Amino acid sequence: MPASMIRTAPGKVNRGQQGFALVVVIVIMLMISFLAAQLILSVRTELRVALNDKAHAAGVCLAQGGVNLGLFRLLDKPVEYINEDYEIFIEGHEYDAFLETGHLSYYVVNESGKLDLNKANMPLLKLFLEYMQTGAEEREVITDSLQDWIDTDDLHRLNGAELDTYQDLEDPYIPRNGEIMDPAEFFLVNGTEHLAGLFKANEVFTVHNSTGMINFNSLTPLMLDFLTEGDEEKKKAYREAKDLYGNLSQEQAMQILGNERFDQCSAGLTYTSGNNKFYSIVARGEAGVDADILAARETGNGAETAAIEVRVLFELRGNKVNYFSWEEDWS
Repeated sequence: MPASMIRTAPGKVNRGQQGFALVVVIVIMLMISFLAAQLILSVRTELRVALNDKAHAAGVCLAQGGVNLGLFRLLDKPVEYINEDYEIFIEGHEYDAFLETGHLSYYVVNESGKLDLNKANMPLLKLFLEYMQTGAEEREVITDSLQDWIDTDDLHRLNGAELDTYQDLEDPYIPRNGEIMDPAEFFLVNGTEHLAGLFKANEVFTVHNSTGMINFNSLTPLMLDFLTEGDEEKKKAYREAKDLYGNLSQEQAMQILGNERFDQCSAGLTYTSGNNKFYSIVARGEAGVDADILAARETGNGAETAAIEVRVLFELRGNKVNYFSWEEDWS
């Protein structure tokens, strides 16, 4: 009998139709499961983005709070202190505070505590490069190239670099041939490639210190580490002496650094900011971090959290603040 003549009894379903219906149901269930999974993933992603945005906004606010606290302490000149517990404000000392939204820290330094790239004290610069584990030949290349970068002529120093050197690079550029405007230009100078990323230029360098000397009483954490050669005992002695005496003298610097290191650095050190009105504030904000989390982190049991770092350069004239730069970095 032809297949077309085969019929099923009334009320009965062909097995082929049953199988097809099952496949359709399975496909529909898979599609629904896939859509549900995508929806859950999308919701989780959106939630994570929202939380990150919230943490970022809180971190920015905390860091900005640190900047404002630094400005307040710098401008605060009380006739007499409220009590013995009222801290004398120390430049370069890292202060911190906890708020409901998280942890903030900040320090303030005068630009006189950094190496000026336009008035560079070459012996001190070479000492810093040595501290950064740069070889003797590389140090000569960097210092000669820096001077070639600043001068207006096209004459090469012995180990220096002029226009032709930079034009031969894979990504060529033109040297300034004039005074440096931003400390970050240091990493454009021939020979500095291996130093890029190891430190932030404005932790060490400035273009607002016409004396060319380093103010021993207003050091960034990295400058203190450099002068003490990373010796934790010397750094501790420096901080304790600053807490006790405020401004330190040449004799105290000798005691802290030791005779050998002091002899290496003494010709480039000063102990006052003079009339330098340029300051930097570096502030960090970490959302959701409290004292317990910070304590656990210091013992190695706490996880690092993303932080916002704000770096501000300004000129202080009386009570008037003129901002020159404001940098925010998410790390």
